[in-house]
Amino acid sequence: MKNFKSIKWKLAIMFALCITAIMSVVCFLHIASMIYGEKQDFENTVNTIFTEDFIRGLSAMAEAVDYTVESADSTDMTISTVESDNTKKIYDAVWAHSGELGINSSRFMCILDASGTPIYCTSAWVLDEGVEKTAAVMAAANGNIGISTSLVQKYSDYALALNSGESIVYIKDTGDKLFNGVKDILFLYLRCLVLAVILSVVAGGYLAGSVTVPLKRMNEWAKQLADGNLSAKTDIAGSDELSELSESLMHMAHNIDATNTEVKNEKTKLETILQAMTDGLLAFNTEGRLIHCNSEAKRLLGRNYLDDIQFDSFFKEINANITIGDLLYMKPEGDIERSITIDKERSVVMNFKTFSLNNKTAGIVVVLHDITKQEKLEQSRRVFVADVSHELRTPITTIKSYAETLLDSAGASGEFMTRFLGVIAAEADRMARLISDLLTLSSLDNKQNSYKIPEEIDVRSLIEAVTERLRFSAKKKDQTLCYSPINDVPLIVGDPDALERVIINIVGNAVKYTQEGGRIDIYSSKVYNDICIKVADNGIGIPEENLPHIYDRFYRVDKARSRDTGGTGLGLAIAKQTIETAFKGKIKITSEAGKGTEVSITIPVAAS
Repeated sequence: MKNFKSIKWKLAIMFALCITAIMSVVCFLHIASMIYGEKQDFENTVNTIFTEDFIRGLSAMAEAVDYTVESADSTDMTISTVESDNTKKIYDAVWAHSGELGINSSRFMCILDASGTPIYCTSAWVLDEGVEKTAAVMAAANGNIGISTSLVQKYSDYALALNSGESIVYIKDTGDKLFNGVKDILFLYLRCLVLAVILSVVAGGYLAGSVTVPLKRMNEWAKQLADGNLSAKTDIAGSDELSELSESLMHMAHNIDATNTEVKNEKTKLETILQAMTDGLLAFNTEGRLIHCNSEAKRLLGRNYLDDIQFDSFFKEINANITIGDLLYMKPEGDIERSITIDKERSVVMNFKTFSLNNKTAGIVVVLHDITKQEKLEQSRRVFVADVSHELRTPITTIKSYAETLLDSAGASGEFMTRFLGVIAAEADRMARLISDLLTLSSLDNKQNSYKIPEEIDVRSLIEAVTERLRFSAKKKDQTLCYSPINDVPLIVGDPDALERVIINIVGNAVKYTQEGGRIDIYSSKVYNDICIKVADNGIGIPEENLPHIYDRFYRVDKARSRDTGGTGLGLAIAKQTIETAFKGKIKITSEAGKGTEVSITIPVAAS
């Protein structure tokens, strides 16, 4: 049974079915054409002979009467009618056209009376058996002409009523001769069909065999290739398409063998490199399953076995605050970085980045950096800055107080003393700002920004107040400072002084670094669940090479210009730390030298 499902038998059966279908259609069309031609021939013959003139002549014959005169004596005469055989005359008149009508054993002509009984007929058996009351006969009995040549009927007949139906000329073709011819054609076609099917099965089997036999060999060869035997060969000879396919597949197998060897070598190299890396490496597929890790990753994470970890559960366990959906569906720009502490002593920074294969995201790579030493050094520096700031704040405040007192009484001491004390006061202000900024950064670093009770903040009113405060500074440089709220923003909860300090710093920078006659625009809006604040100017801008360092502490793009404008290099560091720590938001700066700067702040409403 299985062999009959093979391609060979399917092709052979298909050939046989095609031949059967073609010959069946041809046979049907031949028989239908034959029947239709016979019916049309009958109808045309009848219409040709039984013209209007011929029918009027027959009608006159049917109505003719003979008169005779009889005399009894020399004076009396009697006129009487003698019935003539009009039916015989009609029969003879029609019989005269018997050759044209094709009268034969299966086609006869009769003269019927009003009841449909044959009086004269060309076939004796019709006189004995009578005629069938067909539709044509019934029509003639009602005084009409009836003809029937339907293709679904075996017979064809014609009936002509004469003398109001008293006599009926009836011609009928029984279809026996046509039926016998159809049977002969059917038997001929059947014999031809049987022979054609046998030949088609043989030819189809032979043709299919020339295809299936090489396919079976190629199938066996493919199984050997699938089992890893890439050196296996096939013995399909010839110059047809199958032999060419065999050669192509053999060439492909050799290329695959060479490629596999090369891939294995490259994999060994890559494995050696990854294991020798000083950074840890984890790789996950899009389902979150670990597909690779090196020994350094195990050391940094303090685990000897990582093969069974899942992305979401693992990074939730180590408090990394990231899911696979954040990387695969949010599609962030660049790397995502997370810092964690392992065993309360080892600090690790993890960089997350997706990788692609065939233009589709194939997984996630996590690179782990050990920053324990750097964190300790940074912590020491922060402690030092905090200590120095606390130690210097009191004497600086005292110096400022004395300088202001001397400045108030400087009129009696001369112009030189006044200028000298003014410089002292200015420097004291600068140092006070520096120390204030250092203290702010120190508190933010240590997350000690919750010393104030959170308050409701009307962001729009706060920006309007900052704009009004800095409008005088902008007018001094003939600048246009404009605040344009795009839509209503909801109230948020937090430290209003901290947010105000951030906005003053950003708008103040825009005023400082925008040339005279420039323009500074401030916008606020609510986008989805975030409050967005944007400050855009057409000032001097920031060179591209300086943008990665603008949040670094004490960093100045133009140190000399910063000193002139009173900058400490801590403003943007404080702003970034405040927005991220106190408001769980983000700050982004885009700039182009000579064209201006745009600062965007986004604050989640729910987080605030």
